[in-house]
Amino acid sequence: MEVLELVEQISELVEAGRAEDACKLFDRLTPQDVVEVLLRLSNSVRRKVLAVLDLSRVAEALASLPIEVVHDIAYVKGVDDITKAVSKLPVDEAADFLFKLPPRTRSEVLRLLPKDFSKTVVELMKYPPESVGGIMTTMVPVFPGDMTVGEVISAYVEKVRVAAYEPHHYIYAVNGRGVLVGYIDLRTLFTKPRTAKLSDCVQPVKFVVRADADREEAAKIAVRYDLLEVPVVDAENRFLGIVTLDDLLDVISSEYQEDLLKYAGIAEAIRGSYITEKPLKLALKRAPVLVYLYLMNSITGSIVAAFTSVIEKIALLAAFMPMLADNSGNIGAQSSAMIIRGLVTGEIRISRRDLLFVLKKEFITSTLLLLVLLPISFAIGFTIPFIATGSPLYSLKIATTVAIALAVSSYVADVVGALLPIALAKLRMDPAVASAPVITTIGDIATVTTYFIIASLLFQIL
Repeated sequence: MEVLELVEQISELVEAGRAEDACKLFDRLTPQDVVEVLLRLSNSVRRKVLAVLDLSRVAEALASLPIEVVHDIAYVKGVDDITKAVSKLPVDEAADFLFKLPPRTRSEVLRLLPKDFSKTVVELMKYPPESVGGIMTTMVPVFPGDMTVGEVISAYVEKVRVAAYEPHHYIYAVNGRGVLVGYIDLRTLFTKPRTAKLSDCVQPVKFVVRADADREEAAKIAVRYDLLEVPVVDAENRFLGIVTLDDLLDVISSEYQEDLLKYAGIAEAIRGSYITEKPLKLALKRAPVLVYLYLMNSITGSIVAAFTSVIEKIALLAAFMPMLADNSGNIGAQSSAMIIRGLVTGEIRISRRDLLFVLKKEFITSTLLLLVLLPISFAIGFTIPFIATGSPLYSLKIATTVAIALAVSSYVADVVGALLPIALAKLRMDPAVASAPVITTIGDIATVTTYFIIASLLFQIL
């Protein structure tokens, strides 16, 4: 059954006073579908469903719910019900869910949870959600390096029986200070002599990430080196846990969405769901950049106003302004998108060498693009005035003005679009805030200025 059809069916059952029957429909849904259904229900229907829904039915989806739905759960469910559901979650998912609860409810749930479980969750919650520590799991097999392989296998099997571990690929060895010594996959471990020491069997760990680092760093390392999981250490290189592949995929997806929003000119990423976000909050997140761009566009308006005499005498110049402005914006947005991609994947580094490489490459690229665009621009710039006036000399001047303005603005927009993300990264700001609207506005200023200065010189108006 389609999610939208299910939403309608649940809504009809709830409105008919059959909320219990509506809850039964959740039993056959995947965690992803549970999240989508709850998001799409109206606020009143959602709260009625949650009031009678056994949270254990949707336990796997709890950590993925946006904060608005989690607050609805806190509003309609008792602390005992929430605690029962949270206690069945993996510790990292429990921490994610508790982060979204109102502070008072969170404190009560932590107090009611089993002591050891609560302590582990609190340890994870001391890291911000956007950090590596906020997404790592500590429920992984880690043993002292001086244990024998036989002892490790026996201890490992015993802990697996009591579900002490989350899904993992490797067993980790540490020294007496808890510093990571190495790792070994399970299949290889079972082939080693039972009397051998674990530290003699493991491979050295080449890549680790600090718990206080941005979670995007873990995703970059995993992608660059094809890792299934990334070990996490503290400031003293003591092993804390791992970031698993499923969490890494979530990070990549989340960071992509945030960068997409920033590149579109939205100052603050939408942390929850667009569907549940209130219009007022959406407006507040979109307004700052729009106000800034509006003020920047006043520069363009001032430049146009300064050349009013030129426009009055050569009205046809106004016909080509939109084409030139759009072209520079498109070129700048393209170059910026490629540079941001290079920064995110690690292909481009913040160094003088890469900066010069980018400048050279973008200059050559712009030149090749202009070899295609300039003949088209010149032909259009000549044809329209010639049809309107029949004067070859007049049309030639217009076409030349348009072509030169196109070339200059293209180079400026390409360079700005390429260098702005690098400059922001150098300043330790998110390169994605070099949004397409900002680059377009800078391109417009360069285009209009060049356009009218060239026109003034060619037509000797000023």
